[in-house]
Amino acid sequence: MSRDSVELTDVCAKINGHCAVGGQLFVEEEFLSAVDIDNVTYPEFNTSTRGMVYYAPRLGGKIELDASGKYLKRMEFIRLEIMIPFWGRDEWIEKFKIEMDMYTNQYIDIAYGYYDSVSEELENNLTGDISLFAGTMGLMIVYAVIATLSSRLTDQVGQRIWLGFAGILAAGLAIVGSIGLCSAAGISFVTIVGVVPFLIIGIGIDDMFILLSGLSEAQTKTTVEDKMAETLRISGVGVTITSLTDLIAFMSGAGSSFVAVKNFCIYTGVAVLFCYLNNITFFAACVAINERRVAGNRHFMTCRKIKDKDELREERKPNRVVFCCGGRAPVNREEAESFVDKLPRWLIPKIVLSWPCKMIIIIIFMQYMAAAIYGCVHLKQGMPFTQLVSDDSYFYKYSDWDETHFARQTIVTFVIPSTYDYSDADTQLMIDKLIASVHSNKYFDKSFEVSWLKSYKHSQYYDNTSSSAFNSGLQDFISDPQYAVFSNDVVIDYNNASISASRVYVRSSNLENSQEEGKMMLESRDIANAASIDCFAYSPAFIVSELYVRILGLTLQSVGIALAAVFVITCIFMPHPVLIVFVTLAVASIMTGVVGFLLYLNVSLSAISMLMLIMSIGFSVDFTAHICHGYMISDGETRALRVGQAIDKTGAPVFHGAVSSLFGILVLIGAKSYIFRSFAAVMSFVLLFGITHALFLLPVILSWFGPGKMNKVDRNSKLRSMTNIAYTVDNNEEKT
Repeated sequence: MSRDSVELTDVCAKINGHCAVGGQLFVEEEFLSAVDIDNVTYPEFNTSTRGMVYYAPRLGGKIELDASGKYLKRMEFIRLEIMIPFWGRDEWIEKFKIEMDMYTNQYIDIAYGYYDSVSEELENNLTGDISLFAGTMGLMIVYAVIATLSSRLTDQVGQRIWLGFAGILAAGLAIVGSIGLCSAAGISFVTIVGVVPFLIIGIGIDDMFILLSGLSEAQTKTTVEDKMAETLRISGVGVTITSLTDLIAFMSGAGSSFVAVKNFCIYTGVAVLFCYLNNITFFAACVAINERRVAGNRHFMTCRKIKDKDELREERKPNRVVFCCGGRAPVNREEAESFVDKLPRWLIPKIVLSWPCKMIIIIIFMQYMAAAIYGCVHLKQGMPFTQLVSDDSYFYKYSDWDETHFARQTIVTFVIPSTYDYSDADTQLMIDKLIASVHSNKYFDKSFEVSWLKSYKHSQYYDNTSSSAFNSGLQDFISDPQYAVFSNDVVIDYNNASISASRVYVRSSNLENSQEEGKMMLESRDIANAASIDCFAYSPAFIVSELYVRILGLTLQSVGIALAAVFVITCIFMPHPVLIVFVTLAVASIMTGVVGFLLYLNVSLSAISMLMLIMSIGFSVDFTAHICHGYMISDGETRALRVGQAIDKTGAPVFHGAVSSLFGILVLIGAKSYIFRSFAAVMSFVLLFGITHALFLLPVILSWFGPGKMNKVDRNSKLRSMTNIAYTVDNNEEKT
C-alpha cells in the first residue's frame, strides 16, 4: 500500500464498522440541518441515531444562546477526536501532519495534535538546542583564558591559558565517557539528559579553578614535585568533597520511580565521577607538564627556552623581542594569580566588613526570604503542555487553545470487572448508588452520566423477567444502530449466560488546575473503593494526574535524602559544630530561594524542576562550605580579620566557579526547549543565591557570630589529622 493511499478508514478505531470520532456530531447532516433552521438545542442535542448527545467538552470559547437559553446561536471553538489503534497508524499520521500543515481556509483556523506530539516536539527542540553547546564551550574557553592570564601580562613564561583549555577538555571527556558507558549499559537516553553537558562543564571548570588556586599558593615551593604535592594537598581534597557532594546528590535521585528522573541522575552521577577522575589524573598531569615548562623557563606558546626581560634589556634586544620573548617563573602567589583572581579578595572584604553595608545585606536578605517563602507557599504543581514545546510548534497552538478556551473536564470510567446478575434489582441498586455518590462529589458533574444499563432500561428491548431474557434483550439492544455506541461497554460471555464486565461513564466538573485534577483522580478511587459493587475508576488522563499527586512527595523525599547525605559528608569534613550549623542554614536558605522563585518564573513543580532541585544541592554546599572552612583555618585575632582571610583564601575559586557556570548556562536562555530554558533559570538562581550567600551573607554572619579562634596547637593538630575542603594555612605559617 503506498503512503498516499492510506485513508482514515484504514487505520481508525471502529464501532459497528464506523470510525470512532469524538465530536462527529458537528459534521453530520442532521446537526447541519438543525443549524440551517436555528434549531440546535443546548446543552445537549437529540439525534435520531444516537439519542441525546452532550456538547461539553467539545465546545469551547465564547458560546452564544438565544433569548430562551435553550438554543445554540454561536460557538467559537469545536474539538474533534479521532480514535486510532496502535497498529497501522504511523503512515496515516505522517500524511495527516503534512496535510494539516498545508491546510488554509479563509473562514476557519485549525490547530491539531496527536498522541506523541509532546515527545516529538521535545526531541526536535532538544536536538536543535544541542547546537547551543558550541556557544557554551566558546564562552567557557574565553572565560578560562581570561581567568588564567597571569597578572604579569607581558610575561611569556607564567601564563597558564593552556590549563584553561585542559580543564574544559577534562570535563568534555567526562561527558562523552558518561554517555558512552551508560548507553552501553542499556540505560535509556531520556530527553532531560540533554542538559548534562551544560551542567558538567560548570562542575569541571569549578574543580579546575580550585586546583589552580592551590597551584598559586604552591609557588613558594622550589621543585615541580613539591609544587604538585602542595597543590594536591591544598586543593585535592577540595575537589574530592565538591565532587562527592554532587555525586551523592545525584545518586539520591537514582532510586526515583520516574524513569526520566532516575536515568538523568545516573547519567549525571557517572559524568561527575568521570569529571573528578579526569581532574585528578588528566588535568593534574597537564598541570605538572606546565610546571615543568615554567621551571625550564620556556615560552608558553612555543615551549622554547627564553631569558628574563632584564637579561634581554641588558643585551639591548629590541622592545618587541623583550615583550614577546621575555619572562621568568612566578615566585609567589601574587605573580601567579590573574587580575580576576585578585578582584574578590580586594573588593568583597571592603563590603562585608563595613557596618552600613552589613545592614544593607541583612535587609536585602530579609526581603529575599520573604519573597522565597511566599513563592514556596504558592508554588504550583504540574506542567502545561504549552511549557514543553516551543512557541512556533504546531502543538503549542493546539495546547494553548485547549487550555484557554475549553473546560478542564475529564471523562472518568467506572469499570465493573466481576460477573453480576444485572437483572437483579440489588445489582442495579448498587450501580445507582455508585453513580449517586459520584454526582454528590464536588469534583464531578452532578448530571452527566452515560450508562448502557440506564439506556437499556428505557428502551423497548428491556426484559427483566429472567436473567436469560435480560441478556437476550441486551443483545438486541446493542445490535440496534441507535444504541451501537454501547456495544463496547458491556461484555457478555460466549454462551449468553452472564455479563462478565461492564462500565459506566461520568464527567468531572470544570476543574481549575492540575492539582484539582489530581484530587479528582484520588476522589474517584475513594468512591470506587467505598462502593458496594466491585469496581475501579479509570481515565487516560490519570496517567498525567499520577504525576501531579506524587511529584511533591517524591521531590521532598529525593531532596531530603540528598540533603541528609550531603549533611553527613559536611560533618565529616567540617569539624566545628557552629560552622556545620551555618552551612546547613545557608544551604536551606538557598534551596528555599530556588524553590520559591520558581513561582515568579511561572515554573511549576514537575519532574523536570525536581531534577533541577536535586542538582542544586551539591552546588549550594560547595559555595557555603568553602567560605566556612576558610574561616575555620584562618588565624586572625578578631572575627573580622578571620573573615578577611577566609575571603582571601576562598573568594577567587567561589567567584570563578559561579561566574564560569553562569556564563555556561546564559546561552540557554534563548533555547526553544522548555527543559533548557527552565534549567537555565533554575541554575541561574542557584549560582546567584549561592555566591551571594557565600561571599556576602555568611561573611557578615561570621563577623558577628563566628566561632572563636583556636589556639595554634589545636588548629595545626586538626589540619594534620583531617582532610580539609580546599585550602589550608600558607607555607610560612606551617614552617612556623
